[in-house]
Amino acid sequence: MKRIIQFICIVCLLGLTVRQTRADAPYTTWAWGPGGGLIMTQDAYTPQAEIGLPISEAEDMFVTPDGTIYIADTGNARIVKFQDFQEVASYGEDVLTGPTGVYVDKDGIIYVADAKSDTIVILDADGNLLHQFGRPTEPLFGKTREFLPRKIAVDARQNLYIISEGSVNGIVQMNTNGNFIGYFGANSATMSLKMILQRMFLTEEQLDQFIKNEAASPSNIAIDSQALVFTITAGTSRFESIRRFTISGKNIFPETFGSNTFRDIHVSDEGLVITVDADGIIFEYDLTGTLLFAFGAVDPGDQRLGTLRNPTAISRYGDEIYVLDKEKNAIVVYQTTAFAKLVHDGVRLYMEGFYAEAKPYFEEVLDFNGSFIMSYQAIADAYFKEGDYPNALTAYRYAEDQEGYSQAYWELRNLVLQRYLTNAILLIFGLSIVQGGITRLDRRYKWFDPIRAWGRGLQRFKWVDDFIFMFRFIKYPADSFYYIKKDLRGSMRFALLIYVWVIVVRVLTLYITGFAFNPYTSSVYVPVENEIVTVLGLLLLWNGANYLVSTISDGEGRVRDVLIGTAYSLFPYALFALPIALISNVMTLNESFIYSFSLQLMWVWMAIMLFIMVKEVHNYSFSETIRNILITFFTMALFVLTGYILYVLFNQLFNFLSAIFQELRLRG
Repeated sequence: MKRIIQFICIVCLLGLTVRQTRADAPYTTWAWGPGGGLIMTQDAYTPQAEIGLPISEAEDMFVTPDGTIYIADTGNARIVKFQDFQEVASYGEDVLTGPTGVYVDKDGIIYVADAKSDTIVILDADGNLLHQFGRPTEPLFGKTREFLPRKIAVDARQNLYIISEGSVNGIVQMNTNGNFIGYFGANSATMSLKMILQRMFLTEEQLDQFIKNEAASPSNIAIDSQALVFTITAGTSRFESIRRFTISGKNIFPETFGSNTFRDIHVSDEGLVITVDADGIIFEYDLTGTLLFAFGAVDPGDQRLGTLRNPTAISRYGDEIYVLDKEKNAIVVYQTTAFAKLVHDGVRLYMEGFYAEAKPYFEEVLDFNGSFIMSYQAIADAYFKEGDYPNALTAYRYAEDQEGYSQAYWELRNLVLQRYLTNAILLIFGLSIVQGGITRLDRRYKWFDPIRAWGRGLQRFKWVDDFIFMFRFIKYPADSFYYIKKDLRGSMRFALLIYVWVIVVRVLTLYITGFAFNPYTSSVYVPVENEIVTVLGLLLLWNGANYLVSTISDGEGRVRDVLIGTAYSLFPYALFALPIALISNVMTLNESFIYSFSLQLMWVWMAIMLFIMVKEVHNYSFSETIRNILITFFTMALFVLTGYILYVLFNQLFNFLSAIFQELRLRG
C-alpha cells in the first residue's frame, strides 16, 4: 500500500512538472512572403513539453552537443547541470553570487558572468575554481568605464567575449587570465532629426543637460561554428537588432525583420539562427538573414503549453528548441514539424552551394505553401546554375530578386543576340535602304502630299492644335508661355487633359517598368490609390501655393495661366516617362546608369520648364523667380502641416464624440 501511495505521488509530481499535449499550437506561425510582408504558414514547431526545474529566476542556459544543459540559476547563485532534464550536479555555490551568463567549452570548462559581483568566474568540469577576475586594469579599457559582465561566450582560442552592461564600445574581449584584449563589434549611434536640430541651435551648456547620444550596448552574444560572433541589441530598430561580425569586426548580417526586445540568440552548426524576444516570439533565420519562421505567444495566464511569460535564453538540440522561462522556472520544448524539416534540409544544401540538390526540397515546400518566397529564390538560383535562364527569370520574379533577375536576363539576352544579331542588323540595313528609296520617290512624285495636307487641316480643331502646341515648348519655351499668358494658344480643357495624362502615365509606369528597375517588385502590392492621391496632391499644392504666393509678390499670372502653364511644363514626363519605362524592360542593372540618367534628364528638363513658366507667366526677374519658387515650396509644406494638424484635431474630436455616444448608449 505504501508503494502504491508513493507511485501515485510520483505520477502527480511529474504531472505538475512536465506537461505534454497533442493539441494545436496556441500561436500562428509566420514566414516571409511576397511584397516584403509576413504570411501565415504551416506550423514549423509544435510545443512538446514544459519541464519545471528546481531553479529560481534563471537568466541563461547553455546546451552541449550531447544534450547536457547548464543553467545559470541566478536566484540560487549557482550553475546547475541537467541531463535528460534531471539535475546531476551544481557548481559555484561558494563562489557565485548572481550568475547571469554561462558558457561551456568542449573540454567542459565552465565560464560564468557573475552579475552581482561584477566578475568573470571560470570553473573546471568538476566545478573547481580556476580563475576569477573583475574589471580590467589596462588603460586601454578606459579609466571611467564600468565593468558589468552579464553574458559571455568563448571561441576556440579561449578568447572571452563579454557583454558588459552599458558598454558603448562594444563587446569586451579578455583572455582566461583576465587580461584585456580590446573592444569588438561596437554598435553605431543613430542621429534623429531632433538631435541634429539640437546640435545646430543649442549651446554647449544646453547640450550638456541632455543625455549623450551614444551607441546602444549589445545585450547578448553567440558564436557559430565558424567562430564568427553574433550579437543582439535590445532597444534598437527591429531591422538592425541582429549582427554578425567578421574577424575584423565588420557586420555582415543584413537588415532583416526582427524585434527590438530580443533576449537571446543561438546559432546551430547547420547555420540556423534562432532568437527569442520579451513577448515570447521565436524567430528563425538562415545565415543570409532570411526569415524562415516566426512563432510563439505570451502566456496571458491560462498556462497553455507553448506560451511564454519571461523568456531569458534559447538553444537548439537536434530537432528541438529549448526556451528557458525565468518566471515559470521551466524549459519549454518545441518539436520541429515535417514541414520545417523539409525547409531546413533545403536551406542546409542551399547554404552549402548545392543548388540543384536543394531544388527538389523547395519544390516540395511550395506544394505545402505556394507563398513561401525563399523557395522561389533557391529554385531560381538552381535554374540559373543549370543554364535554364527562361525558368530562372520566372522564378526570380516570383522571388522578387531584382539582382538575380538582371543577371539571368543578361545571360539570356546574350544568347539571343548571338543567335539573331546578324539577321537583325541585316533587317535594319534593308529597312533603311527601303526608307531612303521611298523618301526619294516621295520628293519626286509627291506621294504623301495628300496625307500631309490632311494633317495640316486637322489643326483647325482646337484639341489637335493644343496638342501640337505642346511640342513647340521643346524649341521655344519662353515664347510658348507668352502665348499662354496672352490667350493666344493653349486651353484649360487640354491642360486638364495633360493632368489626367500625367496621372495615367504614372500609374502605367508602375506596371510596365522593367522588373529590375521597378520599385514595386510585386505587381499585387502596387499602391495605385496612394500614387494617384500623391500626384493629385502635389499638383493641387503647387498650383494653389504658387498662385497665392504670386498674388502677394507682384506676380502677373492669373489662376488660368498658372494651371495651363504648369500642365504644359509637365510635357517631358507625359511624353518620355512611358518610353523610358518600356526601354527598361530590355536593360539590366549593368545599364542602370542609362536608365537613371534618362530619368534624371527628364526631371531636370521638367524643373527647368517650371522655372521658365514662373518667370514668364508672372514676369519676374531671375532672382525673383528663385525667391518665388522657394516660398512656394515653403507654403506647400505649411499646407501639409496644417492639414496634418487639422486631421489630428478632428480625429481626437471624433474619438471624443464617439466615446460620449457610447457612454450615453450604455447608460441608456
